Amino acid sequence: MKVCFLTCHFPPLARTFRRYQFARYLAEAGCDVEIVAHGNVSKALGAFVDDPDTLPQSSDIPVHRPRAIPWYLTGELLFRGGLVPCPHINWLRPAASAVACVASTSEDVICSLYPPITDHLAAAMAANRTGAKLVLDFRDEYRDLSSGLQSAWAQWCEKWVIQRAALVSVATQEVADNLIDRYGLNSEDVLVTPNGFWRMPESTPPHRDCDKVQIVYIGSITAAQGLEIIFDAVEMIQRHYPEKIRRFELTIYGPDNYYRRNRLARRFNGAIKYGGYLNAGEVSARLAASDVCYLSLASSDYAYAIPGKLYEYIAHARPVFAVLPEGSAQRLIEQEDFGLVADPHSPDDVARKLVAMLDSNLRARLYRNLVRQRHKYAAAPNFKALGKRILKLQ
Repeated sequence: MKVCFLTCHFPPLARTFRRYQFARYLAEAGCDVEIVAHGNVSKALGAFVDDPDTLPQSSDIPVHRPRAIPWYLTGELLFRGGLVPCPHINWLRPAASAVACVASTSEDVICSLYPPITDHLAAAMAANRTGAKLVLDFRDEYRDLSSGLQSAWAQWCEKWVIQRAALVSVATQEVADNLIDRYGLNSEDVLVTPNGFWRMPESTPPHRDCDKVQIVYIGSITAAQGLEIIFDAVEMIQRHYPEKIRRFELTIYGPDNYYRRNRLARRFNGAIKYGGYLNAGEVSARLAASDVCYLSLASSDYAYAIPGKLYEYIAHARPVFAVLPEGSAQRLIEQEDFGLVADPHSPDDVARKLVAMLDSNLRARLYRNLVRQRHKYAAAPNFKALGKRILKLQ
């Protein structure tokens, strides 16, 4: 039984190390894994950058990299115009052909990841061709179902692939419930496979009682994060709590993309600095050197999600200051007492919670909770359980 693991985005692209780890844990669960990944992802918009630190130092998992006809910005323009369901749709046939060569019999399994939806479409096409069993993993929910120019495409694509799946894996119970209700799926065929942290640092710096609190944000810089609100909040602190403004420094690390340059660049100041892009190998050291880690999501559309960076903050036992809608991530932070969560629509609430995070006693309590409870959020058991479930599909 061969398991073909299909993922468009894969190392050495930035922010894809989790996908390699996903495949590795399936292999450790006993699956005979081969990976199919995009051989020439377009980097025209700056959404994807190379990060050699995401490449594993050694791996015996074969990786196949079929290439697509290059179309640079064409896919993004067609997608935003609602003419295609995915900007990577040009990779559909090369991917399906490569997958069919790996998972070539009805005894084999194809496990594909969303995003992007092209992964699931290619996997379903290959499964139709070879009779292989189809496993769909939704690391994010396919949110374009309800609105936008892509909504018609989204409804058709999701329904078409889910009807062909032997097993659906999702990151949160909210997504599972949504799919079960929408398509009448059996709950036994939808497995909740939570994200988590992949590695815990070898040592965890103790809580620091310091005069100047170092806060870091490490991640994407797009409209979805809503980073503007932290600038609004800091301006309020400057007006209403001027004695507090020298008590902290927030450094934002992420790609120097169009959004950062055109929406945020002029707002950086002495309290909020831009630290540039960090390769994956640099992230752990930056987190360990921080006193607080910042997390931000702008819209309730993302209420179901628990961002991967939150798990990294938990692994490093760094108190969390989050600006989030009510939802999965907000509940995790508050139930475990890992940090403070502010309203993403209230700069005043963000400012007050940020000032509260400067309290050393509060941070010490959060740190103790993180050290005591973080083991529950390791990714390995969840993805090995998915691997064992896949093996039962024989």
